Amino acid sequence: MLSVTYFYREPRKTGVSIEGIFRSVKACLNGKVDIKEFYCNPGLSRIRNTLRAAKFSGEINHITGDVNFLALGLKGKKNILTIHDFGFYENPAHSKLVIFIYRFFWFYLPFKFVDRVTVVSDFTKQKLIQHFNFPEDRIRVIPDPVKPIFRYVKQEKPDARPVILMIGSGKHKNLDNLIEAARDTGFHLDIIGWPAPDEMEKLKKYSISYTIYNNLSDEEVNERYIACDVLFIASLYEGFGMPIIEAQAVGRPVVTSNIGAMKELGEGSAVLVDPHKPEEIRAAISSLMDKQLYDETVSRGRINAAKYDCEKIASQYLEVYQELALLLGSP
Repeated sequence: MLSVTYFYREPRKTGVSIEGIFRSVKACLNGKVDIKEFYCNPGLSRIRNTLRAAKFSGEINHITGDVNFLALGLKGKKNILTIHDFGFYENPAHSKLVIFIYRFFWFYLPFKFVDRVTVVSDFTKQKLIQHFNFPEDRIRVIPDPVKPIFRYVKQEKPDARPVILMIGSGKHKNLDNLIEAARDTGFHLDIIGWPAPDEMEKLKKYSISYTIYNNLSDEEVNERYIACDVLFIASLYEGFGMPIIEAQAVGRPVVTSNIGAMKELGEGSAVLVDPHKPEEIRAAISSLMDKQLYDETVSRGRINAAKYDCEKIASQYLEVYQELALLLGSP
């Protein structure tokens, strides 16, 4: 049986994000691939974690994301690196020196020690080629899978006071424009994350009804999807946009951005808006209060979410592992 070692950042308390994604993939590959796991030790430097990683390297090594530097310890092996986005790299708030150092140690050097790069969207693939001229024939687009816990639960009709769910923190998540859109509407906002002080001030200034949740498990996030009427994820930037697929799998319509990976995931199955225009966001949410449009959007979303079934995504990773093993002469 083919052996693959997954390399992770330090352990996290919740199963969301990278760890949860590959935990699902691992479960779907059970019996097909022997998967071992390595976690960075948060008490050690990156150099020491890289040296530790070298001792754990196996037949095929898969760096699952956010620890690209570990590739430097896996020289001469069959290595795969997953890139989720280029948000930090493209953030104009960082100085040129910070970006130069990040570019060199996070991408330029690691790329010398990996044979394949997987990216979660075609949007991220184009960024990889644009910024680093990485060979296209060594890139594989494999989207994130929707976890099995996110299953369809019928919503009879939009609530008279619709609950709008938003997931995530940071200015790029665009809570500012959601607040402007919700002003004087009666919308209730369920926010999973940590709003900035100025965002909290605006919520209170406009007397917007809201509830804030933090540190939720997958089960608790699923409860928030079930309780909401609409998911808002009209961010200014996303490398993928997993909540789009999760909400659609649960059976909730999505309002998302008409740019980047969000458009790639949601076009034809979600309501697309210009994320910079609160009036478009307000109109989109309001339009979904029509039951016919609501039900049609839910139906299209469920069809879209089925493409991200964990078994399907795991099989795509298996193809990359087998391809690499064959190409490099693994028995």
